[in-house]
Amino acid sequence: MKEKALKSFFGIRRFLVYSKVWAQRTMSWMSIINSGMILFLVLAKLQDYGIKIAITRWFMPIFILIIVLMVLAGYIEDKAGFHREELKEITKRNPVYKEIIERLERIEKKR
Repeated sequence: MKEKALKSFFGIRRFLVYSKVWAQRTMSWMSIINSGMILFLVLAKLQDYGIKIAITRWFMPIFILIIVLMVLAGYIEDKAGFHREELKEITKRNPVYKEIIERLERIEKKR
């Protein structure tokens, strides 16, 4: 009984963890779509303020330019090492990683 309950728990936990990961990936894409909707609202407001702008003509070029700029900013951030440094800090806080480091330090002290 206990073994079956544990197996069920781990199965549910695995499903929830993967669901969270998939939801996070979906939210990344949704943020890009959200950026497009915000751009549309900004262009519509510009029309309300009397600035002559054809939303249908300018929306896609500006949206594509924004996406290209976002990719470029991400590339520069990656090349500058910010992503690696961020992952390093996150990894240091991982309890499993801390335990591994402690074990390695104990092994080195024995030598």
